[in-house]
Amino acid sequence: MKAYILSIAGVILISTLVSVIAPSGKMGKFVKGISKLFLVVILISPFASWMNGEGFSFETDALGRDERYLSACTSLLSRRDEAEIAAYLSAEYGIMGDVVVSRNSDDFSYEKISVRVTDFGINGEGPHIDILSKIGESLKERYGCRVEVS
Repeated sequence: MKAYILSIAGVILISTLVSVIAPSGKMGKFVKGISKLFLVVILISPFASWMNGEGFSFETDALGRDERYLSACTSLLSRRDEAEIAAYLSAEYGIMGDVVVSRNSDDFSYEKISVRVTDFGINGEGPHIDILSKIGESLKERYGCRVEVS
């Protein structure tokens, strides 16, 4: 109900602003008519949900969520982060590795970062456990999520 009332108030406010700013003449009448049409659409939206058999509801999700778009954005951000982390590991620790970043598609927060070291580079063949734990700690501090390094 709150969203419905805020929608009506917002459209009325914008409609009033448009009527003050709109030029006189045919174009002004057209713009004012469009703003009034938006108001009518918002006013009858609960009736539309009732006619669709969803019950008389003031809460509507007319636009919905575009899961494919959110998934694509999550994938793009993850790939960017993977490249950034790989460059960071190369510059900071001199190692090469496969990085996989998992993000939440709802709010794009980090879920998990997995790093599989493929080349220890300048560190040679000595003990690497200390380096792996340092990498895990620095990534966890930097990104604030679960980190697996192997």
